[in-house]
Amino acid sequence: MAVVLARRVGLALVVGLAACGRADRTIAAGTQSGQSSGYAGPQALVLRIPRVGGSPRVHAYPRTDSLVWSGDPAPTPSEVLAFDDESGSLAYKDVDGRAVLLEMRLGTITVASSQKLTNLASSNGDAIYGIGTDGSVIRMTPSGDWTYKPTQPARAVFPEPGGELLIAIGSGAKTRLVRIFPPERKVLDDIPFPVASQTVRTDLGDRLYLAVDSGLAVLRTRTMDWGAVIRLRDPILAMAASPSGDRVFALTASNNEISVIDRFREAVTERLELPGHARDLRVDPFGRYVLARAAESDSIWVVAIGTQRVIGGIKGGWRADLPFVTYDGAIVVTSGDDVAIIDGETLRLRSRIRGGAHDFWYPFLWDGFRPRAALLDQPVTFDSVAVDSTATDSTAQPTLGSVTDTVAPKGFIVSFAAYTVEESARTLASRIHVGGENARVVTSSRNGTAIYRVVLGPFLTRAEADRAGQDSRLPYWVFEGEP
Repeated sequence: MAVVLARRVGLALVVGLAACGRADRTIAAGTQSGQSSGYAGPQALVLRIPRVGGSPRVHAYPRTDSLVWSGDPAPTPSEVLAFDDESGSLAYKDVDGRAVLLEMRLGTITVASSQKLTNLASSNGDAIYGIGTDGSVIRMTPSGDWTYKPTQPARAVFPEPGGELLIAIGSGAKTRLVRIFPPERKVLDDIPFPVASQTVRTDLGDRLYLAVDSGLAVLRTRTMDWGAVIRLRDPILAMAASPSGDRVFALTASNNEISVIDRFREAVTERLELPGHARDLRVDPFGRYVLARAAESDSIWVVAIGTQRVIGGIKGGWRADLPFVTYDGAIVVTSGDDVAIIDGETLRLRSRIRGGAHDFWYPFLWDGFRPRAALLDQPVTFDSVAVDSTATDSTAQPTLGSVTDTVAPKGFIVSFAAYTVEESARTLASRIHVGGENARVVTSSRNGTAIYRVVLGPFLTRAEADRAGQDSRLPYWVFEGEP
């Protein structure tokens, strides 16, 4: 099967950043530098690993001369799979095709498996999935491996943010997609799956887009049902999703344009004209620009999404890590042996990092390198009661209150949807009423972006949560713990 797990272009929910200059200061491996700025939120960072192998380094932005962290030598990445903004774990594939976990909070580097695996994928930066030579699925985590042998050899894996795993099995017209919830091996869904040249998943995990012969097929992964095929003029060469997943940008074989597909209308709603043929796309993490790689030169066209205009072209190489768009609208691109930071609107050079092209770059947002608040490290104290240790009459001693277990059961949560726009979440929540309970909106952060989730519960048992989800008559999934 020609299913190809597409690179999550632009790392949509991770803020793109810039890089460090020549005045890097060397510090001890695994240590922190700099003083607290008083801001307690995530920090804009960029990771650089020498492409010939060496120690990973993290630099702050925009203080491009500051070294925040360095570690022991690590395998050179070829593709970043995911980042966990809780543990600071980066999952990537190295140049030898191995799965690697770089845990910046702990300073550890783990080559997750010695097996030859293909179709490596991760949704959370902590667990990496791959396919073995016998068609089995292997999940690799710091605590150990887990293996699943489907009824037919696996061809591709699609881990979902909620913990589910979609597996394409079989080949040709007999290809199917099964859904399981590791470490359970029970098949929850089994549906036909078309042969696709490319796949793109939304970062929220609720859509899977497939480039097929007739156009673009759309799978709603929460309900495991197919939308109508979106017809395009020619076969799709490249595609990328917007940060919210509301739009998909597609290049076709014989047109100098980008087709914009609206996920709600499930149709092409706009066409962005290009100066010539392009062969690849990359989307700004904030949805401001689309970068298109020219087919016949080393040019990169910058397209403003809001105004639907081509701002212009810049010279630069096209790699797995570069170019990317920074949070302040700059474009970071290779320029010979250097890396150039270009203003996205004027296309003027902001700065140049000498020798920067010899590193692999990865921008991210994280608060793990910020100094801890002093109060977190104060010892816990308890009010004490004086007791006469010489007394023999137990009735003369003070009675201490009994200690009760205050740890409440985690319970089960019903989750209906996740949005990056709060108003959309609250609109949906206002329509969900089950058994006298109203859905609510909880806010969390994923890779520095606020996520608004519509949830119901908690319920004491999974069965109760499932019953509430079914009564809502809406797509839902159940998970254990706090929302």
